Amino acid sequence: MSLPFHEQKTVMDNTWLDCTKGLWVLLLGIVLLAGCATAPANYRVVTLSFLDDGKTTKQDALSNLSSACGQYEQGKILTYRLGFDPNNQGYYLNGDPTWNGDTYSLVLIFDEAGVLRRHSLVKVK
Repeated sequence: MSLPFHEQKTVMDNTWLDCTKGLWVLLLGIVLLAGCATAPANYRVVTLSFLDDGKTTKQDALSNLSSACGQYEQGKILTYRLGFDPNNQGYYLNGDPTWNGDTYSLVLIFDEAGVLRRHSLVKVK
């Protein structure tokens, strides 16, 4: 049994609208997920390849990473909060004063001469 022409047009219009709504929902979901997976707007990408125990100086660390978010033992231990940007496969320093988006803590331990003794990148829970 076929529908009269004017009813067939309504059925086609509704199907097209349902398909369009689905595409908009899918597009919105992709945009929202992409926003969750990227670094915040106020961040600075950093490389950690310069860190070399026994060679890197405290001044090298401060030049590459800027001021630490934490200093202990009269500045012999510096800590930095880092995030990880999966899109760029790199770490970043976040300008946000909270831990929002930060997933790692970088700990640098220097000797009395200001040379890096040990460093550690610790995943924050």
